[in-house]
Amino acid sequence: MLWLALHLPWLPLEALPDTDEGPRCVIEQRRVRVVNRMAHEAGVEPGMSATTAASLAPQVRQLPRDPSREADFVRALALALGRYTPRIVLQPDGVLLEVAASLRLFGGIRPLLRQAQATARDCGAHARLAVAPTALGATLLACLPPRGRLRPQRALRLPRLARLLDALPLPAALDVLQQPPRLAELLQTLGCRHVADVRALPRAGLQRRGGHELLHLLDRAFGNAPEPQAWFTPPEHFAMSLELMHRADDAAQLVFAAQRLVHPLCGWLARQWLAASHITLRLRHERNRRTVPDGALCIELGAPSREVAQILLLLRERLQRHALAAPVYAIELRLDEAVSHAGSAGDLLPDPSRQAQALQALIDRLASRLGAERVLRLSAACDHRPERAGVPQPATRACAVAATVTASGPPPQPRPLWLLPEPLLLAERDGQPVHGSPLVLRSRAERIEAGWFDGQLVCRDYHVAEGADHRLRWIFRARGGAGREMAWYLHGLFA
Repeated sequence: MLWLALHLPWLPLEALPDTDEGPRCVIEQRRVRVVNRMAHEAGVEPGMSATTAASLAPQVRQLPRDPSREADFVRALALALGRYTPRIVLQPDGVLLEVAASLRLFGGIRPLLRQAQATARDCGAHARLAVAPTALGATLLACLPPRGRLRPQRALRLPRLARLLDALPLPAALDVLQQPPRLAELLQTLGCRHVADVRALPRAGLQRRGGHELLHLLDRAFGNAPEPQAWFTPPEHFAMSLELMHRADDAAQLVFAAQRLVHPLCGWLARQWLAASHITLRLRHERNRRTVPDGALCIELGAPSREVAQILLLLRERLQRHALAAPVYAIELRLDEAVSHAGSAGDLLPDPSRQAQALQALIDRLASRLGAERVLRLSAACDHRPERAGVPQPATRACAVAATVTASGPPPQPRPLWLLPEPLLLAERDGQPVHGSPLVLRSRAERIEAGWFDGQLVCRDYHVAEGADHRLRWIFRARGGAGREMAWYLHGLFA
């Protein structure tokens, strides 16, 4: 087994979403627990009393610690990381991933570490990463990185893991293992400074002095004892809410908060082998004397997707155009419809559908910005009349409509994509139709007779014609009754 540990040292602060990026700190039992960079620059340090911090830097906003928010934040991060492996373990201040079976899929341990760290960063978490053959060993390495080392620690084999764990400072390791202070004082009295010093002590004597649990934990960390785990089980249906620390008066302020919900959604979809086709972002307003119903942004994707960038882009476009009826205090992202989606071959094999996916992403973006009713495309209809053979449909639904039409094959003659709103009557010169210049017929006649069933019969002979400018036109001659003169009309232009 190979474990990837993500430790969240700033979890109490990151679990409190705030659109105001000012100096902040988290208070627990009247002590400063975590500070952000701006509060640190103002002189506030962890361990300082709340009174001292307030007198030293009154501009630093003090927030009470909220364990329930921290648990929700860890669960959301676990959902987002579900795209890398289904074997996930939740911890109070981090997440454990069993990634031995995922290395080949993601190209090795280094690409996997980069992607996992990027996912955590996009979810609003600054995580410390470590890789080890044991779960507890990876947790210790992630919680206790060497001073000045920013890169994740990696121990792919037990001998290297043993060397790294032996070098850990003992007081910090005991704190991570949640050992009582009495045992720490005893080991310090015996001259133990590192984990290796504890392992060198006689086991029987240490067990008699209350070190039985510590020895068992060290055996698990070094791979000498089994490590049973309680696996994280995702919900059957995705619906996640996020309560804001301060009200949002502008919908554009909700983009950052929505991002913290999109990543768990895409991770949940990847774990379930699904792709979203319809999602709803619900905006919850404050309940006061003036009752304001919750707002809802319904987003229908033209092509089902579980790509974070595409879904987040659509939400951003809709939020930037949405006017809030009242301040928002919480948001909820709900998955309404999803379809089976096994993913693509990626870079292993050529993907001919990638260009179509990029086009569909552009169509979805335009529909979110301009409105679905203003972005149209033609879908095939069962009618031989050219002006009725293509039915304009919203771009997000045209694919489904077109799929219901059974095509009998391409037309026998070339057809232009640009049809005039109404056929244009052409003048004639010496028996030739004229459109800027006399037109020369370049194709045989294609006869179309249809419309008898609805009383709008058309009888036409279509030709491809070329003018002096070498542009191709699609013209037809209307066939009237006996003794009636036939006229030429321009119906379309070729690209």
